[in-house]
Amino acid sequence: MYKNSDRASRITLKVKPSDREVTVIVPGIRSLPKAKRFVKQQRDWIEVQLEALPPAQPFEPDAPILFEGEIYRLVHAGTRGHPRISRETREIIVPAPDGTFEGRVKRLLIREARDRLTEATLKYAHMVDRPVEKIQVRDTSSRWGSCITRGGKGHISYSWRLVSAPKFVLDYVAAHECAHMIEANHSPAYWAVVARIFPEFKTAKHWLRQNGAYLHAVGAPF
Repeated sequence: MYKNSDRASRITLKVKPSDREVTVIVPGIRSLPKAKRFVKQQRDWIEVQLEALPPAQPFEPDAPILFEGEIYRLVHAGTRGHPRISRETREIIVPAPDGTFEGRVKRLLIREARDRLTEATLKYAHMVDRPVEKIQVRDTSSRWGSCITRGGKGHISYSWRLVSAPKFVLDYVAAHECAHMIEANHSPAYWAVVARIFPEFKTAKHWLRQNGAYLHAVGAPF
């Protein structure tokens, strides 16, 4: 996919693991022919990057997906009823009429992510003594979270895919973003705040670095 950007100074390639595709950033429409030639030259590199991605975990009946750091199985349970999660059998059970299973699974995971991230955010916001005005859960591919402070109040966004990570990783990201309400940077002072409210941050940060691609594989198409 080609994306025109007047801010870009050069042609760049970005792999989007969640969609199994490569985005080509083009610095102006006049650079499009040059960008297409560049993509042809980088064909081998692109194929290597895509082949290196973890196997896709599409939202299909009986398919395995990562949830809370464990492998669960998706179960299509008829057409009526409410979706539920069985931790005893490690199943995500979703009733859905034909053609709606994928969308219902995704909505369930987003709802679960929102509940967990809201709880974690309020916890760590209290620890840094800062109010949070808005919490969003979005389908992002470049960041696990972001924080903007407006009028002394935090506006925090997260990737819903964090629900697929272990709880301590989800909590780390919430602590990470809440710390930005104190220090809007990644200075030593900022990391001191993170260490105070989430002492095991290095372990969680390492987990994300090593396993982030597996979170993006959840819901990705074959």
